[in-house]
Amino acid sequence: MTHSHALMPRPVCEYESVDTDRQQRLRRLAAAYKKRTEAAEAAHDELVAEVLAALDNGEQQVEIVREIGFTREWVRRKVVDARKKAAS
Repeated sequence: MTHSHALMPRPVCEYESVDTDRQQRLRRLAAAYKKRTEAAEAAHDELVAEVLAALDNGEQQVEIVREIGFTREWVRRKVVDARKKAAS
């Protein structure tokens, strides 16, 4: 039985540039995602620290919520998390 060249798999080298381009794109996108995630985490930590400092200075939670645009529940959770972290 003979096989047609059309049915035979193409050599890997023909796909290498496509795979390399895709791999480079994946690596670039993953690096960009990691960088943005790290920046978001840093901004989150900075915001939480500022919220906790404001509460420690006697500012009302309702005023802080109004300023940052998050819910009272979000602020409450951050306070609870900070207390747990300080206790450990």
